[in-house]
Parts: sequence; structure tokens; C-alpha cells
Amino acid sequence: MARLLALLAVLAAARAWAYAAAPPCNEIARVIAPCMAYLSYQAWVPYGRCCAGVAALNGTVATRGDRVAICNCFKSVVPNFPGVDFSRTATLLRLCGVLINITISPSIDCSSLPPPRELQEVQH
Repeated sequence: MARLLALLAVLAAARAWAYAAAPPCNEIARVIAPCMAYLSYQAWVPYGRCCAGVAALNGTVATRGDRVAICNCFKSVVPNFPGVDFSRTATLLRLCGVLINITISPSIDCSSLPPPRELQEVQH
């Protein structure tokens, strides 16, 4: 029951974000926190809350500015978690059913990301 409530909270937050600008970085950090176990090799696959958060966050991206803000936040938050391997970000997205042709890395220039429609997103 607690997991269901957490999932509903993530989805409700995503719906609220959809009508505003990109979510604030502290909210993005809260949403991606369940993914840190996967990104730091403490889990073999991302689990429910992680993928629900990734999908919800992806659903909030309406503009290039949103994508840039989320990318910059991700780059600033992830290094605070020890042992994170940025190469797992692409796999994380794929395993969560969010296929975007970018890989977030410490060296990515977030300001160079194209608008969302040019990223050829596919949601499953």
C-alpha cells in the first residue's frame, strides 16, 4: 500500500509539473533518488519507484528549456551519490521504457540539447 501511495504521489507531482516549468531541482532529486541503487551497482535492475519517477519526469518535458534544466539538475545531483556510474543512465532509461537518444554524462553540454520533439522519444 505504501508503494502504491508513493507511486501516486510521483504521478501527481508529474501532472502538476506538466502545467508549469521544469520541476525544481530538489523535486527532480527526490524523484530520481530511488534510481541511485541501480546507477551505483547496488541493484541489477531499476525497480518500480525508480522507473515510475523517470517516466513521470520525462512526461513533464515540454520545451528545450525543461530538458536543459532537468539535465543540469541531474548532472549536479548525481555526483553527490557515491559510486554512481554515468554510463548506466542510458541503460536506466531503456530499462524504464523511456527511449531518448541522449546519454547524460558529466561532460554533456546540457545547453546543446535539442527540443524534445527532435529527440525521437518512444514511450512504452
